[in-house]
Amino acid sequence: MISVGFRIPGALGRIPFGEMAAWAAESGFGSIDLGSPNPENVAALKANGLGLGTCDLGGTRELLSPDEAIQKKGVEACRSALEAMAAQGFTKAFCTFNPPDSTQSRRVSLENWSKSFPEVAKVAARVGVRMAVEGWPGPNNNALGVTPETLRAMFALVPGEEFGINYDPSHLVRVGVDYQRFLREFGGRTIHAHGKDTQLDAEGAYLYGNLGPSVDRPVHCGGGDWRYCIPGEGFVNWAWVCGELQRHGFDDTIAIELEDFRYNGTVDGDKLGLIRAKANLTPYL
Repeated sequence: MISVGFRIPGALGRIPFGEMAAWAAESGFGSIDLGSPNPENVAALKANGLGLGTCDLGGTRELLSPDEAIQKKGVEACRSALEAMAAQGFTKAFCTFNPPDSTQSRRVSLENWSKSFPEVAKVAARVGVRMAVEGWPGPNNNALGVTPETLRAMFALVPGEEFGINYDPSHLVRVGVDYQRFLREFGGRTIHAHGKDTQLDAEGAYLYGNLGPSVDRPVHCGGGDWRYCIPGEGFVNWAWVCGELQRHGFDDTIAIELEDFRYNGTVDGDKLGLIRAKANLTPYL
């Protein structure tokens, strides 16, 4: 059965982790995603009956460098991180692939990634940690794994179960990829999912196109013609998403990623946003 967890939002992350874990358990969440395999935080999750969500995988930027020495440093950083995760009981790693050079094309990044990532995949398979790539476009829209084009190439190179996706439809809506067709194609490779949505603004699209504003300032986690929001308040049909995930045999976690200006900024706001997001998802699980 699919459960609901969350990725720690900014303000909530400033309170003691044990206090956060206790609140999460009392509020009916099943897990928390962590940025690192901190043993004390893992112990706090277990003490409160919470599961381990994903753990962030560092070193992935270096994997896309054209410099072989930097690639090797990235491979070593990933190896160390994956082994540390496995030692703490994690089975899922969260990753993105943004190049260290903001001007580097996706074609070049993919060429570099194809040389470095297979070694990381071997480590992940050995230690039993599956890596889930999220299609966050990055600050310069040149990340890998955002669109079906690059994902198909990546999965052709690394077809094993140690590598899959973190399904987050908010990014797909933002960049104009059909989130339903995407899930039909890649649903069987879903390791983890994020509960986040995107609102589209027709007036913003008229004013700025998809270039973003030049004079006006978009809201936090927005681009003028779009903004991220909690699931159930945007473009995505979550009843369909949850059903399609289950059709593909997914029975893991949808972790709410709270990037919504209506809630972010304070501890109480973060808590309210997480609770509302969970309430919007629960009827479909």
